[in-house]
Amino acid sequence: MKALCAACLQVVGGAFLVVALLQWVTYEYPDLNPFMPGAIFAPGMLSQLFNWIFVCLLGTTGAVLIGFARSWQQQRRS
Repeated sequence: MKALCAACLQVVGGAFLVVALLQWVTYEYPDLNPFMPGAIFAPGMLSQLFNWIFVCLLGTTGAVLIGFARSWQQQRRS
C-alpha cells in the first residue's frame, strides 16, 4: 500500500512539474495559458512577478511531493 501511495505521489508531483513548465512557457500567450489571471492583473511587470511566484509554487510543490515519495521508498527498502 505504501508503494502505491509513493507511486501516486510521484505521478502527482510530476504533473505539478509539467503544469509549472506549461505555465512558464505559455505566459506570453494568454489564449493558451490555463491560469491567466485575466482582468485582475494587466500585462506587465506585476503580472509577470505573480506568474513567476505561481510557477515557483507549482514547481516546488511537485518537487516536494516527489521527494516525499522517494523518502518513503527508501524507508521501505531499509
